[in-house]
Amino acid sequence: MDNIIPEDLANAMKEFLTPKFMITQDSNGEPNTALVLSWNIYEKTKLVYGDIMTFKSRQNLLDGNSKMALLVMTMDLNSWLIKADFESYHQYDEVYEFMAMTPFFRYNQYTNPRGVGLAYPKWISQGYPISKVNVLTNYLKARMAKGKVHFEETIEGNMSRPVLRRFSEMAAVKILSFIDDDGYPAAFPAFGMVPAHSNRLVIKRGEETRRGYSLSDGQRVAISLVTLEPAAFQVKGTFRELNDGTAAVDLDRVYVCSLPRPGMRIDIPLLDTPQNP
Repeated sequence: MDNIIPEDLANAMKEFLTPKFMITQDSNGEPNTALVLSWNIYEKTKLVYGDIMTFKSRQNLLDGNSKMALLVMTMDLNSWLIKADFESYHQYDEVYEFMAMTPFFRYNQYTNPRGVGLAYPKWISQGYPISKVNVLTNYLKARMAKGKVHFEETIEGNMSRPVLRRFSEMAAVKILSFIDDDGYPAAFPAFGMVPAHSNRLVIKRGEETRRGYSLSDGQRVAISLVTLEPAAFQVKGTFRELNDGTAAVDLDRVYVCSLPRPGMRIDIPLLDTPQNP
């Protein structure tokens, strides 16, 4: 599709609780994913969000890495990808006032955005529904495939038991993001993903193929996980192609992305420098 925002996507974005995953990249081309619910439509053709707790996402944009993406996914598992060009952060102007009057900020006396980000959509995908049967099928296929992924001990990138448990849940939302061939970030839901070991994930590649992507062996990826608890984590690593239908990700970073310490790296003991949103 072109950059015209379709009505069903616009309606989904106007719902605050619709999951919206914001994908940015740093100056080295490393993808980063953050769940940012405040993304909304502004003047029918622009995208805005109220920045509260994003750290790495904001820094990537302020560093001039303006190519970004949004993966919008409804509660019934219909999703769209928007590739966009970030313009700037606004304060105390009409863009800021628009966001301040949305229900989340208008009726919350404790939270005001420190800035409102404005972006212009460049390309919007079609909507991709995922059935519950498809979720179950890919999850079971991933569980069957994990026994074929060997273990290599590493110092970095090891998930703790709580993180492993959540990545093992079928109902957890898992989003895999990467930098596409056109230089823009991209992402897709990866329900067919389970831990093979503490530092490796195995993935069924159905959604990747269905959406026309073809990740390369050695490509850097970021994976965001959100549960109903709520709890959120992000892991980063290197994509490894096993075959046309299955891949693995060798992890080297694990972050917690929920309160009280969003951005805290948790794969190395005592390392607690915030680096992610």
